[in-house]
Amino acid sequence: MMENRNSIRTFIAIESNEEQRNLLTDSILKLDRMGFKSNWTKRENIHLTLFFLGNLNMSLIAKLAYKIGERISGFPTFVYTTRGIGYFSFENEPKSIWFGVEEEQILKGLYSEIKKSLLLLNINVKDEKFVPHITLGRVKKHPEHWDTLIKSISFEPIQIPVNSVGIFSSTLTKTGPVYKKLYSIDFEGGVIING
Repeated sequence: MMENRNSIRTFIAIESNEEQRNLLTDSILKLDRMGFKSNWTKRENIHLTLFFLGNLNMSLIAKLAYKIGERISGFPTFVYTTRGIGYFSFENEPKSIWFGVEEEQILKGLYSEIKKSLLLLNINVKDEKFVPHITLGRVKKHPEHWDTLIKSISFEPIQIPVNSVGIFSSTLTKTGPVYKKLYSIDFEGGVIING
């Protein structure tokens, strides 16, 4: 897909709630004290990404919002669970730290319905296994025994109710990404234009 001045860095995600934002703040504080230095997720930016789409034209984003709205209208409200902390590593170095998301069949079903909408509009989607997670930060420096330290953080599981998805823009700045919700797509059957 060709990039132009009217294209917007875009992703589709499920928004968080206050309990999960508090957990993010507490967990980052613990990791920071342990010696982890990262580009931490800002409290207001926490979300569960379903698809990162790269640069899309605004008119295509609008078409996508309504196409997803058609597909997920009547989708049942559900709850996913944030449980435990994990990481992605490369050559025994942590690259990112995240909250685990208990894999619910209904979450996979939502992912699959949205993927069909993307394919119907010829939007490129990486053909990879969906591993739901919520990024806390991208690691820059870490202490010794980092894996043991990450595993030592525990918390009570948090349940997040889901009745909509959002399409967001992501603007990269020197102080980190700034997200703006462009569309809210409700399971009850409605598309709300936010931006």
